[in-house]
Amino acid sequence: MYVETELAFKFLCTQEPRLRELADDCRRYWLSHRSDSEVERAWFLGFKPTMSQLVGHGAGATSPELKSCQAYDLCYQALFNILTTGREAK
Repeated sequence: MYVETELAFKFLCTQEPRLRELADDCRRYWLSHRSDSEVERAWFLGFKPTMSQLVGHGAGATSPELKSCQAYDLCYQALFNILTTGREAK
């Protein structure tokens, strides 16, 4: 599961490079903010809304891969994991 999730996320990042930038931002945030409440607030008020603009049904993406529910779920899992653990996938 780990390898599949990581590879799928990397593929989506090739389709939308701003996802890689968002992942890097999540990792930098994880390195500097260890409070669970700060991390949760940052996810729901910043990182998740930004991700939602890039993937899923409400995204401005033109690629069908990026507009899918699967892409949204995968990016949610990957980015939230980076934000809370500093690692790409579980």
